[in-house]
Amino acid sequence: MGISASSFAFGPVAAETPPSLSPVRSPPAPSPTATGQPVKLGLAEALALGLRDNRTIKSAYLERIAQRFDLVVAESAFVPKLNLVGSVAATRSGDLAGSTTSLTPTATWLSPLGTQVQFSWARTQTGGLGDDGALETTNLTVTQPFLRGAGVAVNLAPIRIARLQEDINKLSLKSTVSDTVTSIILAYRTLQKAQEQLRLANVSEDRSKSLLTTNRALIEAGRMAASDIVQTQSDLASQQVTVLQAEQARNSAQLALLRLLAVDLRTNIIAADPIKAEHVEIALDQVIALGLDNRMDLLSQRKALEQDRQNLVVAKNNRLWNLSAIGSVQNQSGVSSGMAAGLPNALLGSTRSFGLQLSIPLGDYTLRQADIQATTTVRTAEVQLEDLRQQVEASVRDAVQGVELSWRQREVAQLAQDLAAKALDVAREKLRAGRSSNFEVLTFEADLRSAETQALTASITYLNALTTLDQQIGTTLDTWRISLND
Repeated sequence: MGISASSFAFGPVAAETPPSLSPVRSPPAPSPTATGQPVKLGLAEALALGLRDNRTIKSAYLERIAQRFDLVVAESAFVPKLNLVGSVAATRSGDLAGSTTSLTPTATWLSPLGTQVQFSWARTQTGGLGDDGALETTNLTVTQPFLRGAGVAVNLAPIRIARLQEDINKLSLKSTVSDTVTSIILAYRTLQKAQEQLRLANVSEDRSKSLLTTNRALIEAGRMAASDIVQTQSDLASQQVTVLQAEQARNSAQLALLRLLAVDLRTNIIAADPIKAEHVEIALDQVIALGLDNRMDLLSQRKALEQDRQNLVVAKNNRLWNLSAIGSVQNQSGVSSGMAAGLPNALLGSTRSFGLQLSIPLGDYTLRQADIQATTTVRTAEVQLEDLRQQVEASVRDAVQGVELSWRQREVAQLAQDLAAKALDVAREKLRAGRSSNFEVLTFEADLRSAETQALTASITYLNALTTLDQQIGTTLDTWRISLND
């Protein structure tokens, strides 16, 4: 017997529902926010998690595997190469069948001077078709260029370019890790700020509730008009909305940090470190020098300029004539037997040669084009390097200025918060004594909320400005004592 969909009910069970079939209830919807026990996490612990699990950092390390092997390939340019070629073939001609087997290893070597050496050995074994025999051939060829392709400078240029590229790749990895660390720090501070804003909102809500209690007592005592309590009730409702908004901001900050740490998004993470903003003395000339020595983008641009100069060396060398000395030695030996004649024949021979080869490209503008392009690239890179150097100095100066101004704002905001708190306390005492209005207390309450928010924002802004300065001068990893496992 089948069971129809009408046998199940969501909600109250109909009278005709068989007692053996209990109603199926939908499971509770999963919460979109973090649930479970709070997990306290310090900033240092967050950075450790990020360095271990962050996907951007993992991807950067995976790319380094291929990049390191690129350098291995480039540095093997002067390592002898060996190529083995073997073949087996069967042939048939009429009623005769035969086979041919050959083995040909070839070795090549390039020296830093441009010398090219090639040695090959070949052995061919034949059988059937009326002829059995073997033939061995050795060949040694040495080529030494004198103009194009000659010299250590041009032959080592590809290796130098590869090593410079490896340095650039290392700087790129360091920059990726540094940027990720900075992102984690800023996300952690955003969570700290959101948590503190939620706490301040709750405290402000409690103050509004306390004021509402005071208002009711004053109304019962006949010292306040009943209609004045509406202002306090409106303020309390507004504070409850602020609490909900602060909760939403806290939840969003949690998700942003969890994503950077590659942690389960349902984790109820809590930023455990207190917000401590302490003044740091900054020597402008010193941090500018640090920025010029440590900024990864500036160091990479310098390496790229060196690469362009090496490419220019190659481009200019390619415009030269190709004049080379070539020497070769070839030996052949083998035995074959003609079945028709029945007589073995010994094959022996040796050939030596030496000479010069000259190749002059005429009417080929591509070589000059490559030279002009390489020269232009070098000059452009020099201009870009100088521009980047000035840009780095400007960004460092701006970051230092931001730090100093942020500290001044933090001091003023803290003073404003203290004064607003004192003003609110005085207004509350006056209200209890009947010398102040409820509207004045609510006004001072709003001033205190604004001052608390400004002080919190100023402290976080100052700490973030220090982090940004670290990033601008390229010392983020040094500040947090992070070493790369590369």
